[in-house]
Amino acid sequence: MAKLETYRQENARYAPRKTLNALDQYVYHVPAVREAERDLREQEIEAAAAGKALSDRDKVLRPILAKVDEYKRMVPALEALVTMARNEYEDGVREELVPMGLKEARNAAQARDAWEKAYRAMELAKAELERHAGLFTWCVSAGDMDTHPRYGHSQGDNLECWELAKDGKLTWNASQALDYGEWLVKTPGLIEPNPAPSVTEEFNHNPKPKYYLAKAEGYGDNWDH
Repeated sequence: MAKLETYRQENARYAPRKTLNALDQYVYHVPAVREAERDLREQEIEAAAAGKALSDRDKVLRPILAKVDEYKRMVPALEALVTMARNEYEDGVREELVPMGLKEARNAAQARDAWEKAYRAMELAKAELERHAGLFTWCVSAGDMDTHPRYGHSQGDNLECWELAKDGKLTWNASQALDYGEWLVKTPGLIEPNPAPSVTEEFNHNPKPKYYLAKAEGYGDNWDH
């Protein structure tokens, strides 16, 4: 394939091209032949003006026409080679389909076994997580609840949010994601305190704004100034 494309690129001027003539008709021409004929015509005009003999037309065009003929034969020959190589490759691939398919079937079976093993391990780990989270909830609720707050929740139990602070307590953010609300927490010291507790703002009575004028003449007593 690469040899064919290289030959076409290097000898493109010897390939026939289809173009429209002045009558909007499709005609074929070869760029190299057209260039040679144009150069030959200019040489003939110059020779006629100088009173010299005209160049041998056949001698000028013969090597170019030979390249055109070579192109016409070489391109189909290279295309045939490409087709043969492709067919040989496809035949070789077909011969390997059965052993390749059996190998991939074995690989898929091994991957399935590994997946099943990992899935079973995940289920066991998830059960352990739920068990320990339930025991933690029993402790933090002083025995009022023995499953984590979002157990069986339709939108997920959020146990992947379980995270501990440096002192071993459940982080505040994790407790909020896991729904450990104030109504549930009855044993202090197990959950990290809120790092940013809300601040109750005092109600301020804003005085009526006053207007400061340079002169107070002309205003009534009830006008602030």
